[in-house]
Amino acid sequence: MPLTASGLGTGLDITGIVDQLVIAERAPTGNRLNLQETRANAELSAIGSLKSSLTSFQDSLNVLSILDNFQKRMVTVGDEEIFTAEVTSKAVPGFFDVDVQNLASVAKLRSQAFTDALTPVGHGTLSISVDGNTSLIAIDPAASTLTDIRAAINDDPTNPGVRATVVNAADGAYLVVTSKDTGANQQITISQTGGDGGLAAITFDPNAGSNPMVEDQIAADATVFIDGIKVTSNSNTIADAIEGVTLNLEKADPGNVIPVNIEFDELAAKTAVNQFVSAYNAVMTTLGDVTKFDAESGVAAPLLGDPLVRGLKSSLRRDLNSPIDGLNDTFRTLADLGLQTEANGTLKLDADKLATALASNFDDVGQLFAKENGGIAVKLNELIDNVLGGTGTFDAREKTLNDRLERIQDQRDELEVRMDSVRARLTEQFNAMDRLVANLNQTSTFLTQQLGSPGLL
Repeated sequence: MPLTASGLGTGLDITGIVDQLVIAERAPTGNRLNLQETRANAELSAIGSLKSSLTSFQDSLNVLSILDNFQKRMVTVGDEEIFTAEVTSKAVPGFFDVDVQNLASVAKLRSQAFTDALTPVGHGTLSISVDGNTSLIAIDPAASTLTDIRAAINDDPTNPGVRATVVNAADGAYLVVTSKDTGANQQITISQTGGDGGLAAITFDPNAGSNPMVEDQIAADATVFIDGIKVTSNSNTIADAIEGVTLNLEKADPGNVIPVNIEFDELAAKTAVNQFVSAYNAVMTTLGDVTKFDAESGVAAPLLGDPLVRGLKSSLRRDLNSPIDGLNDTFRTLADLGLQTEANGTLKLDADKLATALASNFDDVGQLFAKENGGIAVKLNELIDNVLGGTGTFDAREKTLNDRLERIQDQRDELEVRMDSVRARLTEQFNAMDRLVANLNQTSTFLTQQLGSPGLL
C-alpha cells in the first residue's frame, strides 16, 4: 500500500477535521450511554448503602429477637474461690446465702504394696460393680501382673465406670482403682472367683469390716445449704436448686456463708435498645439520602419516587408502630417504652421512661421485642430477611441494573466499531478531495507556465 500524506493538496488538517467530525457523530449516542451508565451506577450505589444500613439494623434485631439475649441476669458471688455461679433468664432476682459443706468426690481404692508392677498377682475372674453396673474381667495366668490387671480393667468394653492406675512407690507398686464419676452412688465393689486365689489381694467389699484393699477416699455427694435448706448433688455442679442458677463448687468451707445476688441486667437491656434505635435511625437517614430532592440545585437522588423504597419505608413504619397483642396493658407499643417517632421518621428515646419500664416490668419489655411470632423485633427481622434474602427485592434490582450496565457496554463496543468505520470513510473522502485539489493545482501551475512562455506572445 503506497504511503500518503493527508492535506498536501489543500493544506488542510484532514486528521484534525476527521477527529472533530467523529466526535460530533459519536456525541448523541455516547452522551445517552454515559447518562444511562451514571444513573445505573448511582442506583447501584444507593441500593448498596441501603443494604448496608439494613444489615446493621438486622444485627441489632438479632439480639432483641431472642428473649434470652435480651432478658439477661447478673449474678454476684461473695467468694468465687468457694464457688462460681451462672444464670439464665429463668432466674428470679433475689439474695441467697450458700454454705458449701463438702464437695462431691470419687471413690478411690488402694491395694497393698507389691514387689513391683511386673510381679504376677494371680489369675481368675474379677467382678467389679459400680452403681448397679457389673463387669466380669478374666485375668489370664500369662498376663496377671499389676500392669496386666490395670490394662484388663481399663480396656474392658463393659467397664462399669472405673479407672485403674499403677503407682510405683519406694516400698513397692500399688494398684489404685478410682470411680470415673463423683457421688455417693459411685461406691466400688471388687470380688474374685476361680483361678489361683491370688486376685483376693485386690478385692473390696464396702460392707465388710476389713478388706485387702484400702478405701483412700469415700464416694460422696456434694452438700450445700441454701438459705439453710440442705441440697445434695452427685457432682460439684448444682443446677436449678435455685431456678435458673447453676453453682459450680470449687472447695468446701463449712460454716462460711457466701452471699449470692441475682438481679436484672438492665444495662444490657438499655444497650440493646439504644443499638436498635441507632441502627433504625441509620436506615431512615439512608432512606432519606437516596430519595431526597435538592430544590436549590434541582438534583434528585437516585431512588427518588422508587416504589421499592417507598414500600420498604411504609413496611418498616407499620411494623415499628403496630401494637403487640397478647401482652398486658402496660406495654403494647414502643411508645410505652419511651420510643417516639420524629417527623423525619427517626426514633427518639426517652431514657428515663425506658429505665422506669425496665424497673417496673423487666420481662415484659423483652416480650414486646421478642414475643414469638409477634414481637416488634421479630416482625422487623422477618421483613428485612425478605428484602435482603437471596431472592429478595434488592438482589433482583441489583441484577437488573448490572444487566443494564452490561448492555450499555455492549452498545459502547458497537458504537466504537461504527465510529471506526465513519473515521475510515471520512478519511478516504477527504484524502480523495485532497488529491483532486492537488491535481488541479498542478494543472493550474502548468497552464500558467505555458501562458507565460515567450513563444506564446
